[in-house]
Amino acid sequence: MKVLYFDPIPGLSGDMILAALIDLGVKKENLIKNLGFIPGFQMKVKTVMRSGVRAKQVEFIIKEKIGEKKFIPLIKKSNLAAPLKKQVITIIEKIFDAEKKVHHTRHLHLHELGDTDTLLDITGAVLAIAELGVDRVFAKSAKAGIGFIKTREGNMPAFNFATAHLLEKFPVQFLPIPAELTTPTGAAIISSLATPAEELLLNKVLGIGLGAGSLQIKGYPNFLRVFLGEVEESLTDESWVIETNIDDMNPQDYELLFEKLYNAGALDVFLTPTIMKHSRPGILLTVLVQNGYNNIADIIFKHSTTIGMRIRKTKRLKLKREIKKISTPFGKVQVKTTFYKNKKHLFFEYRDLKRISEKKDISLKELRQKLTAYLNKTE
Repeated sequence: MKVLYFDPIPGLSGDMILAALIDLGVKKENLIKNLGFIPGFQMKVKTVMRSGVRAKQVEFIIKEKIGEKKFIPLIKKSNLAAPLKKQVITIIEKIFDAEKKVHHTRHLHLHELGDTDTLLDITGAVLAIAELGVDRVFAKSAKAGIGFIKTREGNMPAFNFATAHLLEKFPVQFLPIPAELTTPTGAAIISSLATPAEELLLNKVLGIGLGAGSLQIKGYPNFLRVFLGEVEESLTDESWVIETNIDDMNPQDYELLFEKLYNAGALDVFLTPTIMKHSRPGILLTVLVQNGYNNIADIIFKHSTTIGMRIRKTKRLKLKREIKKISTPFGKVQVKTTFYKNKKHLFFEYRDLKRISEKKDISLKELRQKLTAYLNKTE
């Protein structure tokens, strides 16, 4: 599986994303051609030296300003492929929503983001990633600086209010650097297209791109690095594990707790018998969740008798999988297919098997065999 892996060191902005992808091998000419539906711009790509390291830098010369209200209509009228239109519009709407939250208004209030280069950065990044033909996009944590920066409305925190909203549910590392390290546009693009992964095993590195930001930070190279690589079909990601020991809860109450946890986004919930202090039998409740644990913790406190829990980050290694509802001679069945080293394994949804077994008076074992044979025959 071919992937992109973004590494902010420490910069992350729309133009840096574009510059890194161009340095990786995306053709400038292709980008300019595909961005041609956006009027009045010139794209400059140059090589710069920062801290003795060579990197690409992108700059848009804007000759015709486009108001933010025209962003989405312009994308909809373009000749971009439907999936790319959807990605670009999703990122733009994410920025709009963040700005509305910051300013508590229903109307757009974009300030620096209301410029044509924002639209060019977003659309260019989506086009560049599509040109590389990768299967997945991953990214290390975004970086947040300290202090204040000058804006049209005066001095504002270096970790922009809108940027903070855009990086909700995305990992952020705070660094003692007095500068805006991550821009709203960069935050919107990465948080929309990339899966967070602080560590990723690349079985083979196919290429490396380095993009430089326009901001030069004393003592730090303002770079965004991107790797093009291959990983096994088994996928690695990061999740939170929440655990708590319980010895005084009515066993009947776990059913509602499980329901609440799964509805809140838990990946897995399970109970393990254990022996606690004073040799009391108890239960170890374990919950696995990917995007933030605060809501899960609230549910556990509210719907269980625990007074504390342990939380840690863990890695998951999982197989590539597909889940489909298919029609068979026995009726509709949900099938999960996993893939590993050119081999695949089928798993049938138990509730569907039970329904068919009772209706057709056939054993589960025989039904699985017949369904497997049918699927292998139809491929």
